Amino acid sequence: MTTAFILIALALIVIYAGPTLLFFCVGYADYVLERRRHMIALKHAVRRRSDEL
Repeated sequence: MTTAFILIALALIVIYAGPTLLFFCVGYADYVLERRRHMIALKHAVRRRSDEL
């Protein structure tokens, strides 16, 4: 019975908060990709600078 209650509660949360959860997931994925792009740019800049020395 407890498992059924937990599953129903989770289903209700997902139904009512679905768009918000999707918004957070997309925003977090965008943040991760942007941070990754920034770190790659820094790595290339460090590599270029060390080549100059």
